[in-house]
Amino acid sequence: MRFTGPLISARFLERRRRFLALVELPDARRVWVHVPNSGGLTGCAPPGGEILLTDDRRPGRKTEYTWRFTRVPGGWTCIDTLAPNRLVAEALAAGGLPGLPRPREVRAEVSVPQGSRLDFAYSLRDSEAVLYLEVKSITWVEDGVALFPDGVTSRGRRHLEHLTALVRQGHQAWNVFVVQRQDASRMRPAAQVDPAYARELAAAAAQGVGILVLQEKVAPPEITLASTLPFELT
Repeated sequence: MRFTGPLISARFLERRRRFLALVELPDARRVWVHVPNSGGLTGCAPPGGEILLTDDRRPGRKTEYTWRFTRVPGGWTCIDTLAPNRLVAEALAAGGLPGLPRPREVRAEVSVPQGSRLDFAYSLRDSEAVLYLEVKSITWVEDGVALFPDGVTSRGRRHLEHLTALVRQGHQAWNVFVVQRQDASRMRPAAQVDPAYARELAAAAAQGVGILVLQEKVAPPEITLASTLPFELT
């Protein structure tokens, strides 16, 4: 996927609430911009750090710009948590994800009986079963390890519970983690931040929920799914 329009270089100054950040533009103006990420942005928001914005001004919008990329060790990270879903949707439309059955009749934002929605579902060929996918974005990397989550996530735990329930019903269920930077060599749950999530992820995997970790190639304004990464659950 590719962000349209020119990218605008800026310096990150501070974050206010989850979805607003103060930045300095090249002409020294300071403006508030939209942050398309509700997480902690650990390691992605150093004061004075270089970031890239898109110009998204339109009638009725409160901010003119959206923060899309941050310079990190080894390159860039895309902080937009919707980007992984778009990349996975493109991959499913083009034939599927590595290690998963080929998709048929893909649906997005699928309601499940447990009362929430999962990102994708598709029918399996020659079967009544359905494959369900929940996609998570990772922007936090330390010492080559991609870590998730960067804040306590009760929603993430609920998704794992629902994926596990779907496996018990005879379906396939996968949690897909997309690492939005290139300086990671493996992924691990961040038990130091949310031990309950780490336990739930290990329990879900033990009961048949699949885990797939994909790494992006980040070359602003373009990002692509590049490779799979190994993961550790302990």
